[in-house]
Amino acid sequence: MALLCFFSLISATILLILGIIAAIRKRNKKKYFVSAISCLVVSVISFILFTPETPHSKNINKTSPVMTEKNKPAPKEIEQTVIQEEQKQAEEKQRLEDRKKFDEQFKQEMDKKQQRTSLNTDKDTYENEIKPKIDNMMKEYDEIWNKEWKPAWTEVSNNASLIDKNALIEKMESISNKYDSLSKKNIAFKDGEKLSDPVLKEKINEFRKELGLAINYRSNAATVVNQGLKGVAPMKGRMDEALKSVELSDQKIINAAVNLTEVETKLGISRN
Repeated sequence: MALLCFFSLISATILLILGIIAAIRKRNKKKYFVSAISCLVVSVISFILFTPETPHSKNINKTSPVMTEKNKPAPKEIEQTVIQEEQKQAEEKQRLEDRKKFDEQFKQEMDKKQQRTSLNTDKDTYENEIKPKIDNMMKEYDEIWNKEWKPAWTEVSNNASLIDKNALIEKMESISNKYDSLSKKNIAFKDGEKLSDPVLKEKINEFRKELGLAINYRSNAATVVNQGLKGVAPMKGRMDEALKSVELSDQKIINAAVNLTEVETKLGISRN
């Protein structure tokens, strides 16, 4: 075939030359030109069809597919890749969980440290600024009752017909006034706001509230006895009313003491 291609090319060349000569001599030039072109076409086609492949073209044809069977990943390799990816995800998840746990523990430790610091500060504040005022009010509350109210009440209960009413009225008014004065001190007492712990602050406020009610009930007991002594209302009814007020005051002072005990227990303060 290569030889055929060669002779066709030679023939086309000769015929082309003869055609040119015929054209010059004005002979049948069309015949020569057609034959020459035919030979040239046959030569070109033969050259294209029968040219052997070069090594470079063979490599291109072999490597042209995007993915050959040889290059495809094996099923085991795919499975291994999936397993590795799952392991990475599991490790990342565990890392995030560990970090979250660490942050929570750190926050708890900081909160505990802050609470200890706050309690120490609150303890100092309570012992130096709050407790002395509370102790003074409680002392005054007990002294009015023990030194003045109880003796006057005993006198009214046992010797109602023999008592000096004017002297007793004056004494009861004095008792009532002292309770009223103590009540004003309790109202003005706002030192519980100096505490940073909201629970302690609330307990001090509850103590203050219950103590105020106890003071008012005892003051009311002295007032109603005075009403009976002055004849404003029957003495027996006023005495019964006074007893109810005293009982209520006892309940309230117990409630106040409970709140105060809770505060001091949390702060680590013990009363001798």
